[in-house]
Amino acid sequence: MLVSNVSLGGCAGSSGGGDALCSAAAAAAAAAAAAAAGGHLEEDEEVVGGGGWGSGGGGATLTPTGHLVVAVCLGVIGTLGLLNNLLVVALFCRHKTLRTPINVLLINISVSDLLVCVLGTPFSFAASTQGRWLIGPRGCVWYGFANTLFGKARGGGGMLGYAAEY
Repeated sequence: MLVSNVSLGGCAGSSGGGDALCSAAAAAAAAAAAAAAGGHLEEDEEVVGGGGWGSGGGGATLTPTGHLVVAVCLGVIGTLGLLNNLLVVALFCRHKTLRTPINVLLINISVSDLLVCVLGTPFSFAASTQGRWLIGPRGCVWYGFANTLFGKARGGGGMLGYAAEY
């Protein structure tokens, strides 16, 4: 069994949210686990967090009310992010006058945010409603990978947009 001391943010930590912290922690855990396993995980191996939700894994635990507040915030953010980014993509597709090089970079940012809203936020939301991570250690690694990938894509598009302005 591979063990990684990951006790930050949403998946192995204590706060149902923590996308950035969980992404970094899960990416580090995935890299360490893959390196130790020769590039892959066997079926009987697992990446284990630092004790999980509220088990003294290094992070402070939230009360049920705290989890509810985080779940409501994630629900609002996820819903607004989904609707607003869908609107941006729909407007871009519908109006050909918006298809400029700078707007293509903005669409890149919008699509990566949309993917986070669809593939990342629901897992954090569900974890916050239940007060624990629901999709296991491999799901935590996938969650961290996906959010890191979309975050890097968003950052790269933003950097190109800033460079194109000057």
